[in-house]
This record gives sequence, C-alpha cells and structure tokens, in this order.
Amino acid sequence: MKATVFEKLIRKVVREEIDHALRREIKTLKEDLRDELKPTIVEQQIQRTPIPQNVQSSLKEKIMGKPVSKNFASNGTLNDLLNETAQGNTNLESTLIPEAPMPVEVSNVVNRDYRELMRAIDKKKNSRP
Repeated sequence: MKATVFEKLIRKVVREEIDHALRREIKTLKEDLRDELKPTIVEQQIQRTPIPQNVQSSLKEKIMGKPVSKNFASNGTLNDLLNETAQGNTNLESTLIPEAPMPVEVSNVVNRDYRELMRAIDKKKNSRP
C-alpha cells in the first residue's frame, strides 16, 4: 500500500470520527441549552382568610334580597340558571340616564350643515395631481 493512499484513508477515517463526535457533542449541548431555557413556573400560595358562611350569605341577601326559587324547567342546571336570571334586575328601561339639555355651542356644532365643507374638501382632493 502506498503512503499517499494510506494517508488519505487515515484522513477519511479521522474526519468521519470527528464529524460523529462533534454531532454527538452538539446534540448534548443543544439539549442542555433547552433545559436551561425552559421557563420554570413557580406558583405562589396566597393565604386568604376565609369569609364565614353566615356573613357571606347575609351580605348576598342584603344585596340580592332573599332568593325565591321557582321551578322553570325539569333540568336542574337550567332551572338554577333561570332562577339566577329571574332574581336579577331585568328592567333595562329604569337604568336609562335622563337626557340633559344640550348646550347651545354643542347643538350648533352637531346640527351644522356640513355640505359646503365637504364640497370644498372634495374639490381640494380632486385638484391635487
């Protein structure tokens, strides 16, 4: 075997081994980086003082009034939902804010005839190159 052929053979084997070793090392480094970059979520436990049940129910009764349950449907969940809806204030007309008279300045701006102004704007747009 000639020395040049032997040298080329050794170079080829060494190159393949180096490529294989580098791929393996790069793969482990990437895995390490992924592990380091993963966000760790830490949940904090906040200690809340529980509200006594009697205070909670009395406050709800003060705000909502005493609950009156009616049987609207045979489905229990639907019936509970309908009862909650029935207890709320569904009269939307009573919540309307009475209209105050509009100040004269505002009324003049709102009720102004803008046709001439719009024509002037259109004319200016059309005259541009």
